[in-house]
Amino acid sequence: MMATLDVDGMTCAVCVSRVESAISELDGISNVAVNLAKGSANFSGTVDVENVIAAVNNSGYKASMPINYFQKWKSEKEKLNREIIISTVSLVYSLLAMYYIMAAESDQTVFGFSSMCIVLILNWKVLQKGLNSIIYGVNMYTLVLLAFCCALLWSLTNMEHAMWEATFIVIAFVGFGDSLESLARSSATSSFAELSSMVSVGNIEVGDKLSLSAGMVVPVDGTVLEGRTDVEQSVITGENMPVPVKAGDHVWAGSTVVDGSVVIRAEADSGSSRIDEVIRLVDKSQSQKAEIEKTVDKIARIFVPLVILLAVSTFLFWRPVMGTESSLRMAITVMIIACPCAMGLATPIALFVGTSVGAKNGILLKGHRALEAASKIDVVVFDKTGTLTTGDFEVVAENEECLKIAASLEKHTNHPIATAIVKSCQDTYEASDVTTIPGWGVKGKIEGKSYSVGKGEEGIEVKQGESVLGVIRIKDTIRKDALDALRFLDSVILSSGDNESEVSRVAAELRITDARSNQTPEDKLELVESLSNVAMVGDGINDSAALAASDLGIAVSSATGVADISSDIVLTRDGLMTTIDALDLASKTRRNIRQNLVWAFAYNLLALPIAMGALYQSHGLVLPPWFAAAAMSLSSMCVILNSIRLRWSFERGVARRRHGSRITPR
Repeated sequence: MMATLDVDGMTCAVCVSRVESAISELDGISNVAVNLAKGSANFSGTVDVENVIAAVNNSGYKASMPINYFQKWKSEKEKLNREIIISTVSLVYSLLAMYYIMAAESDQTVFGFSSMCIVLILNWKVLQKGLNSIIYGVNMYTLVLLAFCCALLWSLTNMEHAMWEATFIVIAFVGFGDSLESLARSSATSSFAELSSMVSVGNIEVGDKLSLSAGMVVPVDGTVLEGRTDVEQSVITGENMPVPVKAGDHVWAGSTVVDGSVVIRAEADSGSSRIDEVIRLVDKSQSQKAEIEKTVDKIARIFVPLVILLAVSTFLFWRPVMGTESSLRMAITVMIIACPCAMGLATPIALFVGTSVGAKNGILLKGHRALEAASKIDVVVFDKTGTLTTGDFEVVAENEECLKIAASLEKHTNHPIATAIVKSCQDTYEASDVTTIPGWGVKGKIEGKSYSVGKGEEGIEVKQGESVLGVIRIKDTIRKDALDALRFLDSVILSSGDNESEVSRVAAELRITDARSNQTPEDKLELVESLSNVAMVGDGINDSAALAASDLGIAVSSATGVADISSDIVLTRDGLMTTIDALDLASKTRRNIRQNLVWAFAYNLLALPIAMGALYQSHGLVLPPWFAAAAMSLSSMCVILNSIRLRWSFERGVARRRHGSRITPR
């Protein structure tokens, strides 16, 4: 059994580690993956979900059954708007109060204590998280709480040299930083929320009839029974131009009815439409952990205890030199300035943005392997049918009987050419013992006689036994953007099972110098295995082995089954330029993750020594606690904002490529 839970209260990599440990310790759990960016936990095993919820709740967090992500995102955003206002008021008040206390010459004990109480009330969540961390295990809020307690105890016992401003300014900055971080996370996850908003939440079954009017979103995949309308289906095809539909036409879940009204018959249950399948695949990808993320989680487990040790060491080292008050301020600064949160967010937030933006643009990144491989690709191998070409075939048969025999056998397979042959024939025979021969064709019996349909030198040969009854010629249409897309790639190979004349025609039109015809699935596999740093682009029908064996498999998805294709990336939209977009997105996501990690570790490696007084003797520099609180919040914000920048960077690249500018995808 696999299940997902929403988990509230996680703030850093330490929280992720604690939730994973709480679930992993249950008997019957085989796999756990906690996503900080989404606030979710995926697990598999034989344990009851209620037991998992209880285990998470007992570890100091709140677990619940998941709701539609868009509903959750919308609800949290409304709550977030209130928190932003409260935290902003709290911070402004704290800054004014700090300035007043530091400028005043008289005793400000009453004012300082009152200000602390006001700020604590406005930021009670920060204090609650700190207290929970003491009960359930240390995290970044343990450091904040310890710093607050040190400043409070000092102020209560040393009225003449109290540091009231340190008690409330730290809490105010952390509360304000939490609100900004949540706002940035909300922005980072907006693409996935938008995608989730198109999922049906009703109880719809196959065969149900639904009446849809202008402005409504199609809730499930279906077939039009009555009426005519235009539907905007950019979520599926990427095209914003409305498409006219009438009785008998298919409509996708997530499409919007532009005008008119129609009655459709549901062809899928709620949760089983193509858009649902896409979202599940994206969610699965986001739940997986990269090796670097697992390493960061291990570091985070020892990070907070290490910072506490460094803070104590700082106090003991500087006390003989600076006195108790100054050395205590320095120790407080050390505890506040450390930021395990930035480390914990670095990988999941970038991956979340990358996969969500990709899904919105018809690109499904199925795992972390795609991110690593995309930047190293030297050569791209393309299948022809349905990849470089549209798969909309023109069928020309020497006689009607040959076409009828071929259609009778081909209707038992799902190859694009077989589909075209079947569509071009009005009537067929009943066939038996039909067997598909990979890379060649199909054979079977009609009225007790053995027939076969497969590749020949001049086209598709229809045979009875060994006698050729006729030839069917197929002409495929090259995709409109194929030539433009191939200009972005340095080395391209065309590997197709079609005959030499058809492959040569396509290669000539697309200016491909290395074209190989009559390739069996085994030939394609051998070709891919003979190359290094190779990407394979195909439709996943007869090249699944080559897709799986390549360094980067990119499948141009057919109408169904995106989750079953053996590839690292699945393209759900028509157009070959999406392949270039996919390579670009994978490379940029990988680069973004590395940038986030470099920043998170560099910040802590630089900030901690300075907070510990590394520049005190040479430059007289001592960082105050309020500065540390601001820096800690800014560190997490930088990681999140850099991840949001990934979305803008990718969309700018897509726009430039569509307008003819050359951008190297690697």
